[in-house]
Amino acid sequence: MSMYKTRHFFYGSRLYIKYNVNSYSSRLFSRSFQRINHELEGTLDEKTLNSEVSSTIFELSDDSRNVKSRVKELDIANALIWPRIERHPRTYSIAEFRQKWNTLTAGESANELESICVRGKLVSSRIMGARLVFLDIQQDGRSLQVVINLGSLKDLSTVSEESFQLLYHLAQRGDYISVTGCPHKTKRGELSILADSLPKIITPSLRKLPKILIDKSTKMQNRHVDLLLNRSLQQTIRIRSHILQYLRNFLLRDNFIEVQTPLLSDKASGAIARPFLTKSEVISERNLALRIAPELWLKRLIIGGFDRVFEIGPSFRNEGFDLTHNPEFTTCEFYKAFTSLEELMEITENIFSGMAKTSQNIRKSFLNDLPEIDSSFLKTPYKRIEFIPTIEAAIGEKLPDLSADTAEEDVIALFSRHNLSLTESPKLLRLLDKLSSLYIEPLCTVPTFIMHHPECMAPLAKSFLDPKSNQIVSARAEFFVNCIELANMYEEENSPIEQRRKFEVQARYRDAENNSCVDESYLSAMEWGLPPTGGWGCGVDRLVMLLTGSRRISDVLSFGGLKNVVSLGNNMNKKSFVSSYSKKNH
Repeated sequence: MSMYKTRHFFYGSRLYIKYNVNSYSSRLFSRSFQRINHELEGTLDEKTLNSEVSSTIFELSDDSRNVKSRVKELDIANALIWPRIERHPRTYSIAEFRQKWNTLTAGESANELESICVRGKLVSSRIMGARLVFLDIQQDGRSLQVVINLGSLKDLSTVSEESFQLLYHLAQRGDYISVTGCPHKTKRGELSILADSLPKIITPSLRKLPKILIDKSTKMQNRHVDLLLNRSLQQTIRIRSHILQYLRNFLLRDNFIEVQTPLLSDKASGAIARPFLTKSEVISERNLALRIAPELWLKRLIIGGFDRVFEIGPSFRNEGFDLTHNPEFTTCEFYKAFTSLEELMEITENIFSGMAKTSQNIRKSFLNDLPEIDSSFLKTPYKRIEFIPTIEAAIGEKLPDLSADTAEEDVIALFSRHNLSLTESPKLLRLLDKLSSLYIEPLCTVPTFIMHHPECMAPLAKSFLDPKSNQIVSARAEFFVNCIELANMYEEENSPIEQRRKFEVQARYRDAENNSCVDESYLSAMEWGLPPTGGWGCGVDRLVMLLTGSRRISDVLSFGGLKNVVSLGNNMNKKSFVSSYSKKNH
């Protein structure tokens, strides 16, 4: 138990009280010590004192003077300590506290024989007369009011009424504090903890916590502060966790096993994209690449006898970024033996309709700043669109034979006839992607499957002759919502002979952005037998964007997009004041 003694200082008409504390904890209101010393030195006038109390800080400052002043005031008060946490026999999180005592009626206190303990970050304080102070603390996204009534404190001998009146002026927003007391609901119906002793600082904040961050660069360099202040951003990160948990539980219930596959290998395959390349000090003779997709690793596990596997993890593509793309992103991929495209689409409907219901329930329970879930998610079956017939209907003519050697030239001619601008690299895949973005994706405002892409657009999928278009198409579907792709699925090509042919066709379309080549090691693995398999992949970041109403992919990532992360890294070069601080400095 901590013991406290006081010394009283009079300066003019003011009474100041200095607390001596043991090595375990400091007093919540240690800012008094700076005022004591400044007053005795004649450096703090009434105007300065009032402006400090009433000012609202909107931005962070690069000036270390505030930190220096805070460190010194804590040091003078013997409170420049970060104590080990002290175990309390009756400690509750704020969420647990609210759940247990929310049924108290207005004006009622819980009938508890022993004090309970709650901890959290101090975010605001209010004084109500000479004997009453209210604090608000937050923990893990939940808030709780702390009521400090002079008459309710156990040991009044250490706290006079005069000193109690100074509490409002001494509180430091941003400190983590520990409070003991009794659950109580105020007459206005606010669930609170009625403190039986003055709170203890368990982590002092050396910087003044602003009310809001406005400047974009400041937000980027101080994401941790933005998370503290931006409730909507906090809730987005929390719903992301629930979405990942939902995906994981859905697949585990269907007897999938979760696996981890390599992020770093000698080649990046499984998708058409430019990889990040690096070198190893151990394997110096070869370039290494960060994976662009886990697909081929997961299918090797199917070959190895695991019929249902999934992985949730990062992939990397060395390409541009925009509102919906980031070079590092999270995917969920699963592979299920003996599964058709039709079954994959049914699974997709079950996943997303169930996830929408779960998100609705979470939003109603405590993440109430999030937008309403689009009701179209709940209505299955989802809309279906055929790739080739939809484009042909839009342009008013048949597409050329997309399996012919002249397909690329023929599609370029089609672009010319319809006055369509060519892509920067007018390869067949990119031209077909552009046709899709012009004529198909705008139709996908509600949950929609785009089905049966041309064979060349899905080299890892099985293909067949489509009687509707008389073209060779893939057994593939993409899932779009609000014109944004969320998931991709297809029946996996399991013939090593056909897969080699498709790899070779894919290699024809190599360019600066697509450095794909024949993956001989995967073809060799296929020779052991890949059963008929359905594969499915979902972009987790885009999914979170959709369910939280976020406009930018950076808003759903813990530390933002790549630009934000690099900016945060640049900020690391700045030396903090405390890195060179020592008590002898003053």
